[in-house]
Amino acid sequence: MSFQKTPPMPGVVTAARVMLFVVSGLSGVLMVMSLLGVLAVLTHPDGAEAALAGVGVTLGGLLLSFALGVIAILLLLVAALRIGRGGERNLRVVRLLVGAGGLVSVLDAVLAGEGAAFMGVILPLIVLLLLQTAKSRAWFTAMDDASTG
Repeated sequence: MSFQKTPPMPGVVTAARVMLFVVSGLSGVLMVMSLLGVLAVLTHPDGAEAALAGVGVTLGGLLLSFALGVIAILLLLVAALRIGRGGERNLRVVRLLVGAGGLVSVLDAVLAGEGAAFMGVILPLIVLLLLQTAKSRAWFTAMDDASTG
């Protein structure tokens, strides 16, 4: 029985993973605060629509934005977790998850009428670029070799 040692994760892969964890964590905190706001709106004595009338938001729009935010956070969190496994297949899955998370973030910003919708693509783009370096790709390939060892 021979165990092949797994190669250490390169700094660029670690950086991409940490960025995804940090953004997911901070976004999760913001989503909890948003959830408290949604609950306050839903329990408003005059009704949810009356509470939102002053800010020009509908209840459906608020709930849709909340749902899209949760989806984006989950996609990026799962991508961060999958990076740690290594392997070519996981690299493809991570690319899809990060890309989808970025697209959902942009969709959320566009539907909310935010002017800076392009900001939702910056983090995913940086992460994807970090994962495309030669060291990153070599590590993902080496993790495949180590697991089949």
